[in-house]
Amino acid sequence: KNKCLMSKWLYRLSVEHDGMWAQILHNKYLQSKTLAQVTARPNDSPFWKGLMRTKDLFFRRTKFILGNGMTTRFWEDTWLGE
Repeated sequence: KNKCLMSKWLYRLSVEHDGMWAQILHNKYLQSKTLAQVTARPNDSPFWKGLMRTKDLFFRRTKFILGNGMTTRFWEDTWLGE
């Protein structure tokens, strides 16, 4: 149940960029990286650590559509396997 809720937050964070909550998380934790590139650090909030624990499950069950490719990090993002 908790992983489902955390997955919803990860989805919203990956698609929403205009909300204040998304801007705060992007600025504090992501900066110029994608969700796939970040990990939890010891001083991170419990909420963020929960998101990071759920991230692998989220990526295994999520399909992303590239669209125009403007937010795709072709060389940095993981496409298949490692």
